[in-house]
Amino acid sequence: MSLRIFGQVAQSVEQGTENPRVGGSTPSLATILALPLLVACQADPCDRLCERIGNRLSECIVDWPIGWEDLDATSRQDFQDSCRDGWSEQRTALEPRQVDDALEQCEAGLTELVEMRRDGTVCDQLRALYVD
Repeated sequence: MSLRIFGQVAQSVEQGTENPRVGGSTPSLATILALPLLVACQADPCDRLCERIGNRLSECIVDWPIGWEDLDATSRQDFQDSCRDGWSEQRTALEPRQVDDALEQCEAGLTELVEMRRDGTVCDQLRALYVD
């Protein structure tokens, strides 16, 4: 990603000015240990919603007379990937303010999903949305 590129450029500059012709004084690639944590903290709420709905569906579908194929997927992971791909495609067609509105709606959806799980209605609600 871009952070890796910037890290490589910075290390190349150091190599040329601080340690000319000295190999191995710095790692060959930029080392960013906190990057996975940073990305996880800033995950797109719509992507998170896709993941959480897939997880909840996998818990509910066990008791339903349907399978993943009835949800146009082959598995939980396929459902989540398809959901994320659909969001990514939609996002590119939206204007910035529309993206902000959609992200807010996904945040609200995540909150609703937690509340439905807490009050025990998550499977009923998801079934109404995806099956009935």
